[in-house]
Amino acid sequence: MGFLSWLRDRSSRRTQKHAAPNAETPSPRAQIAPGFPLDEWEEVPAYLSVDPAEHLPACIIASAIAAGAQEESKLVVKRVSVANPEHRRVAVIATALGAGALDKSSFCVKRIYKQKEQKGTESDYAA
Repeated sequence: MGFLSWLRDRSSRRTQKHAAPNAETPSPRAQIAPGFPLDEWEEVPAYLSVDPAEHLPACIIASAIAAGAQEESKLVVKRVSVANPEHRRVAVIATALGAGALDKSSFCVKRIYKQKEQKGTESDYAA
């Protein structure tokens, strides 16, 4: 996650927290796209949390890079994340398919959703 995307995400969460109390809330059957109800889909996170035991090497490396020649600077690492391979794979496939259809285009994947698993349905069982 780059610094600008982190900043954009943080500012959007802050504005959502301070939204007017009379602002419209999404209905229980909100949709991510026509015909795809939100309650049947879950968002695939772009980044996954890292085990706290594995934070130390990442914190040391990040601090060394950020400090550079500024020995008196201070860096606090609050969270360490790793790129989600499932998210990256789906984003690459989706943009490749889109680019194949439209040669002179560019794409930005904002969100990826996967269908929630339905337990107890016949589709769960392969013959």
